[in-house]
Amino acid sequence: MRVFAHRGASAAYAEHTRAAFSHALSVGVDGVETDVHLSADGHLVCWHDATLDRTSSGRGPVRAHRLSELRALDVHTWKNPSLPAGYGRPQEQLVTLDELTAMMIDSGRAVELAVEMKHATSMSGALEDAVLEWLRRWGWDARTCLLAPEGKRSRVSVSVMSFSRDSLRRVASLVPASMLCPLFEADDRDAVQIGASTRGGAAGLLGPSVQWLFHHGSVLRSWTQAGRIVRMWTVLTDDELNQARTLGVQQVTVNDPEWALQRLS
Repeated sequence: MRVFAHRGASAAYAEHTRAAFSHALSVGVDGVETDVHLSADGHLVCWHDATLDRTSSGRGPVRAHRLSELRALDVHTWKNPSLPAGYGRPQEQLVTLDELTAMMIDSGRAVELAVEMKHATSMSGALEDAVLEWLRRWGWDARTCLLAPEGKRSRVSVSVMSFSRDSLRRVASLVPASMLCPLFEADDRDAVQIGASTRGGAAGLLGPSVQWLFHHGSVLRSWTQAGRIVRMWTVLTDDELNQARTLGVQQVTVNDPEWALQRLS
């Protein structure tokens, strides 16, 4: 079972910060999950909410702020008043997708970067276009699913996730089905159909919630027997981790990757 760090090691450090991502890499995760939004000046920023209010000193939509304005915010002291050495200075805690990519490549480890596109209907494909441009800029190889900046093959693979089927279709011209992950909640009535097939072929990677999956164990077995990879989110307890293991789930997304890795070992 592979372990993905949900918004970095978000149980230990403020989500989506340099400290959270650094800690996830230091404990040996198999993958790092990040959400992305666009800033007002077109930068892909690692951030979950559409607004700044919950996890920073700022207010209002992320999309209404330029990157320089976002960098001036306090994004970590709501959870960690101080930061350990090596996890970045306070003014370095806000991370762009480019910066996270560089961190992961510099780690020298075989690790997967799972990018969730946060859907916004008013953006008319701008976010998806930015993700495609990011992949090209970092030398994405669709055959190996690895990044190869300046032609130098790295050990960082990429998968792309979204709750929006339209968003996934917009990037499907470049990203193969094996690395495209539709996400769904417990009340998603289309989930069984998503697991059976998608436009253009069967879905190779599926992202159900813990709550959805625990009510559809037989469906899970049909997916894995058909060669689908299941990436369950967000696993929080020993019981959830054990049940995921029993059901044959191949990947789990967790807030505390150190805990999950210790339990699985």
